[in-house]
Amino acid sequence: MFDPTFSIRLAIAVFRTIRRRVQVVGSTSWPIADGRIFGGGAVEPDDLQSWMAVITYNYSAFGEYYSGTFRRGFRRKKKAEAFLERFPRNTPIPVRYKPNRPEISTLLLTDVELLLAGL
Repeated sequence: MFDPTFSIRLAIAVFRTIRRRVQVVGSTSWPIADGRIFGGGAVEPDDLQSWMAVITYNYSAFGEYYSGTFRRGFRRKKKAEAFLERFPRNTPIPVRYKPNRPEISTLLLTDVELLLAGL
């Protein structure tokens, strides 16, 4: 039997993955801004990976303030919670932003690997 909700969930998951890949393409050469974790983070249910760790951050570029959201999927809720424990509120964090559109930003795991040691 065909489950239309499965198709919708799959399409949303594919869209999120593609959007993330497009956003990150070339971001290793983007400038780095000093950012901070804005919120305490959240673990949300996710259709594709089971659990999603969500981090909200802010940063300054060209004298303007911006914010962004970073999402990472996990199969186990405990792993997602352990990931978020590394990013308490006000933690300084390097943020990559697109030079010609500084409102577009991302966190690269390679930039924050010291905070992730042990995961």
